[in-house]
Amino acid sequence: MNERFPDGFLWGSSTNAQQFEGGYNEGGKGLSIADKRYIPSLTNGDFEGFKKASDHFHRYKEDIAYYGEMGFQIYRFTIAWSRIFPHGDGEINQEGLDFYRAILDELERYHIIPVVTLYAYDLPYHLIEKYQGWINRQCIDDYLHYVETVVSAFKGRVQYWVPFNEQNHASFDSQYMTGYADKNITETFQIVHHFNLAYALATRLIHRIDPKAQVGANIGNACFYPKTCNPVDVQLADDLAYKIGYGNSDVYYRGIYTKRYLDGFLGAHFDEVIQDGDMEIIKHSEPDFQSLTYYFSIPVDHRVYQGNLRNCIKDPNPYVKQTKWKWNIEPYGLKHLLDDYYHRYQLPILILENGLGYQDILENGKVHDQYRIDFLRKHIQWMKKSIDEGVEVIGFLTWSAIDLYSTRDGFEKRYGFVYVDKNDNYRRIKKDSFYWYQKVIKSHGEDLGD
Repeated sequence: MNERFPDGFLWGSSTNAQQFEGGYNEGGKGLSIADKRYIPSLTNGDFEGFKKASDHFHRYKEDIAYYGEMGFQIYRFTIAWSRIFPHGDGEINQEGLDFYRAILDELERYHIIPVVTLYAYDLPYHLIEKYQGWINRQCIDDYLHYVETVVSAFKGRVQYWVPFNEQNHASFDSQYMTGYADKNITETFQIVHHFNLAYALATRLIHRIDPKAQVGANIGNACFYPKTCNPVDVQLADDLAYKIGYGNSDVYYRGIYTKRYLDGFLGAHFDEVIQDGDMEIIKHSEPDFQSLTYYFSIPVDHRVYQGNLRNCIKDPNPYVKQTKWKWNIEPYGLKHLLDDYYHRYQLPILILENGLGYQDILENGKVHDQYRIDFLRKHIQWMKKSIDEGVEVIGFLTWSAIDLYSTRDGFEKRYGFVYVDKNDNYRRIKKDSFYWYQKVIKSHGEDLGD
């Protein structure tokens, strides 16, 4: 048996509207970039499946009942901007507000604390047609109007708000996140800068509307290891860790653009992007907590890197196992990040996503996913060690609560505690991990089944 977690620690899981909700043209929802996505370099991406996803739009009561049965204390979902404003601006869609109000009603029924992310790769498509989306500063204003509408509607019902999902990925995955293919490094920085301004303004706006609410940024991260003790690899690992993680966190939590951060956009014409007053806005962001997503470690070898991070992501570490998608499974990496981020920024941490993607097999009405149990158990054990050593962790949210449509691999890559059988009217089936996590929560981390 393990020691119980501290009083007040929260257990739960996460989902994402574009991957889970479906109902893309129902309830007054407008089209988003997720509904129209086409990226030539992602030849294996079946983006058409996002339109149905896991059909949560029609099954939210059933799904949230599963959360209640597992004993969730906290749950992160994202709101689809185009469900609230079908065109991104203009008239409010009352049906959209009512849908999310109904979700909050169900969560309250089971005494589950909501965490709401306000943007996750699903910009209303009309804003791409109107002014090319986030490359245009007008998008900041339209986003803030959407934020004001949602936060005002749900004031007092949402304790934790996250303005953007994995905001730091905009520097290397902007087309997926925004629907706009940046043409050069200046445009890349322009998108990132607009995100940063919108984030800073959103933190202040949320606090003004609901002073009791808490707001935090989200870093999608990996643990970077030098693959050898060659100083070139050590330096490169440090540089990548800063470029992907710490440099962005300096923006979100310290309100600054360091020289090292700007060096990551070498060749960008900053004077064409940063306007008078922008850095004062960023300086006065108001974060209450930080949130992390973590799935894998990355061994950094300069010979493999060749200027492209994606080359290193799938490079095997001989000391750990890999998933089918060649992600290195490294539970200690979670502790490394928790320790480092907490001591750097001195803000409590909410783990928004941690989980194992696997090609689950449904046999005789059951899914035996011991591999997922083992993955989560080891990560929880390292997280507990961080907590014991003084790191303030608000809660642990897995990815994902129920099977959803993977960003690039569809239903082939599953993460949930509940299997979604798309060949049988999207029927839900509890996996072995469902019962395991139920015991973990009931015992407050004391019974990890090891």
